[in-house]
Amino acid sequence: MDIIELLIIILLSIFQSVFGIGLLLIGTPTFLLIGYNFFDVLNLLLPFSIIISLLQVIYSKEINSKFNEKILLYCIPALILALSILVKYENDIDFIFLISFTIIFFSIINLSKFKNTIFDNNKRINLGLIILGLIHGFTNLGGSLFTLICANINKQKKIIRQNVASGYLIFGTVQLLFINIFYKTLTVSNLYYLYIPIISFFIAQYFYNKINNELFSKILNITILLYGTYMLLNNL
Repeated sequence: MDIIELLIIILLSIFQSVFGIGLLLIGTPTFLLIGYNFFDVLNLLLPFSIIISLLQVIYSKEINSKFNEKILLYCIPALILALSILVKYENDIDFIFLISFTIIFFSIINLSKFKNTIFDNNKRINLGLIILGLIHGFTNLGGSLFTLICANINKQKKIIRQNVASGYLIFGTVQLLFINIFYKTLTVSNLYYLYIPIISFFIAQYFYNKINNELFSKILNITILLYGTYMLLNNL
C-alpha cells in the first residue's frame, strides 16, 4: 500500500472506532474510485474492520445476544446469497452508481423525522435484516441501514455502536471467509498493517466520549450523505 492508501485507512479506522461504521461505508467507494475492483476492496478493508469491531465488542458491557441470533438467522443467508450472485456477475454491475445511491437513500432516511417508525416492531426488524444482508452483500454498505435498525432498538449511542460492531464482526468474518474460499486469496502483506485499527481504536475513545447521542447520529449521517452525493455527481 502507498502512503495515500494508508492515510485513508488510518482516518477511516478512527472514524469507525468512534461511530461503529466508516471503513466499509466510506472506504469501499473510495478504493473503487482509486481503481480497486469490488472483491479486492473487501480483501483489503475487511480485516481492518473486523479488528475494530472485535475491540468494540470486547470493550462493551452491552451484549445483545438475542439480536446477534437474529442477524445469524435473517441476515447472513441473504448476505451469502448476494455474494454468490456477485461472484458470477461482478463485471456487469456499476458499483459506483449502486453504492452512491445506497449511501444517499439511507442517509436521507436516517436524517428524516419518520426514521423511528420504520422498524417499530419485530416483523419489520426481521424484514429489515434480510434486506440488510442483501444490500451489504451487493455493496458492502449495510452500515446506514444497520444504524437505522439499531437506532430503532435503542437510542443510546453506546448500545447502537455495540450492536453495529457485533453485527459488523459477524458480517466481516462471513464475507472474508466466503470470498477467500470462492473467489481469491487474501493479500498477506496487507495484514502487516493491522496495528493501525488497534491504535486508532484507542485514540478514538477520546472523541467518542465527547459526543452526545444526538450529535453522534447527526455527524454520522451528514458525513455519509455528503460523501454519497459527491460520489454520485462524480460518476455522472
